[in-house]
Amino acid sequence: MSHPVRVGWHTARPDTRGEVTSSAPVAIVGAGPCGLAAAVALKDVGLPHVVFDKATVVSSIEGYPTNLVFFSTPEKLVIGGVPFACAGDRPTRSEGIDYYRLVRATHALTVREHERVTRIERVGADFVLHTDPVGGVPRTTRARAIVMATGYFDYPNMLGVPGEHLPHVSHRFVDGASARGCDAVVVGGGNSAVECAMELARCGARVTLVHYEPSFVSHVIKPWIMPEFERQVAAGEIRLRWNARVTAIQPGLVHVSAAGASTTLPGEQVYLMTGYTPQPGLLGELGVVFDAATGVPEHNPATMETPVPGVFVAGVLTSGLKANGVFIENGRGHGALVAAALAARGGAGG
Repeated sequence: MSHPVRVGWHTARPDTRGEVTSSAPVAIVGAGPCGLAAAVALKDVGLPHVVFDKATVVSSIEGYPTNLVFFSTPEKLVIGGVPFACAGDRPTRSEGIDYYRLVRATHALTVREHERVTRIERVGADFVLHTDPVGGVPRTTRARAIVMATGYFDYPNMLGVPGEHLPHVSHRFVDGASARGCDAVVVGGGNSAVECAMELARCGARVTLVHYEPSFVSHVIKPWIMPEFERQVAAGEIRLRWNARVTAIQPGLVHVSAAGASTTLPGEQVYLMTGYTPQPGLLGELGVVFDAATGVPEHNPATMETPVPGVFVAGVLTSGLKANGVFIENGRGHGALVAAALAARGGAGG
């Protein structure tokens, strides 16, 4: 006779295959700010939840550059009525991490960290989530509704060139200190590429920025960072290669083609700041269709429910190919729409 295993607020039991089974009215996949906002909203209408994340709470913010300062002021990032205190006019990355973890603790949200959702299947009126906890046995959780708030930072736009997967090549930039005194190549033409190049230069790296167009699209780059960027370029701290495409990457070298001629750049550290593209993943397996032109999963913006009954989306995932279309400031409200829709139909059971 097996003994119950306590998992958060609910009771779970090992099943006959050795897995741990449990249930929750609503399961949220993704513990970023928008996933946490959804959990708070569900709790406010009396719907218990469980949040899954393959890493930790707001691990997406941990992946931001170390010295990042949010564009939004703190009152526009607040969720759950928890005050957001910060030292300056806008919060820093570390203040953001601390704040959202405070929200989790204040509202006693049920979060299973380091537990990747590997598969979701429909069983009658319910969904069964198959998860793989780090250091634990597989689990299955039955839920009446699913909220996908995963973002898409696991799916960088690849260049499709040899050497792209070498250890010194990254699709994220966190801290330039490790590149101090090194030749660094940044590829891209958006805010992330420009800010990456600027921070690398400040940290003492020899920086070359490669972009396949003849200039930046003016409305893409934050206007307040351009004067400092242009100063660094004029001072020779950042070198620009326009109309250039990377053709191959080797240890210490980046091969570039421009105007029909090939050039080799020194590159001990390479940062491919080429953006991200949402992938169907678990949503696609559930039957949710992504628009081919926009990359947006099909859903009702008034309720955030997809055409698959009981499957909702929230957060940056809903911005599709327009990376800056949805962020914390406007994605934090998605959870309230989901909660209102479920409450209107009498809870997750409908």
